[in-house]
Amino acid sequence: MQSNILNKIYEKNAQGQKAALVLLTKNRGSTPGRDGSTMAVFEDGTSLGTIGGGAIEYDVTKRTIEALESGQDFEFDYNLSQNGELKMACGGDSKGVVKIFHPNNKLIIFGAGHVSQKLARVAVLTGFDVYVTDDRQEFKESEDFQGIKEYITGQPEEAVEKISFSKDNTYVVVCTRGHSKDEEVLDSVLKKDYKYLGLIGSRKKVGSMIKNLKGKGIEEDKIRSINMPVGLRLDNGSVEEIAISILGEILMIKNEKDGKQLKIDY
Repeated sequence: MQSNILNKIYEKNAQGQKAALVLLTKNRGSTPGRDGSTMAVFEDGTSLGTIGGGAIEYDVTKRTIEALESGQDFEFDYNLSQNGELKMACGGDSKGVVKIFHPNNKLIIFGAGHVSQKLARVAVLTGFDVYVTDDRQEFKESEDFQGIKEYITGQPEEAVEKISFSKDNTYVVVCTRGHSKDEEVLDSVLKKDYKYLGLIGSRKKVGSMIKNLKGKGIEEDKIRSINMPVGLRLDNGSVEEIAISILGEILMIKNEKDGKQLKIDY
């Protein structure tokens, strides 16, 4: 059973979802579970396995679903007496731990040109599952795309339906070969959940994009969620440094940092 639980957690992570492992570590006296009992709990509230059932399992499951939302591990310790928090009469104690397993961060790059290629290379090296999508098949064999998760040939709306999106770990960069194609991507991506959405382009292009999106009735907060122009102000204009500036902004968002220098004044 434990192998089935671990395999299911791995499967959920591979689908871009968080999953939790519940482990009973110590039981004393009369308790419903046994030492080493395990259970998996998933974001949709379903579970696999058992730690003994009853009030303990119900309460731990409820707390674990909340922990999946916050992403924080926790320990539990129940006193199974009338004076305990669950008002039980077993007379024992149950202790355990809940570990949240997070899926890999996912970077979806729309467009397979020069910046995309360099961005994919450095993103793979920093642990992202990288997806690149473009309607041009010939870019698939680029050396810089070695190690990416998948290259998807097709239109933006097709790619969006093939890839799972999450508000916790999905990062999107739009750098297609044209303004109209960028709009096609945004039309599809803005309907999805994501942690970060960036658009490459000049200030003039950004101004035009904002005007067009407003003209389509896109909500103001959705437009403001787009980082455009994408990246940090640190590159020299080369595709390599532009890619690094984009990844720098993504890492700043992912790691909840401010991007300031670490230098200490003395």
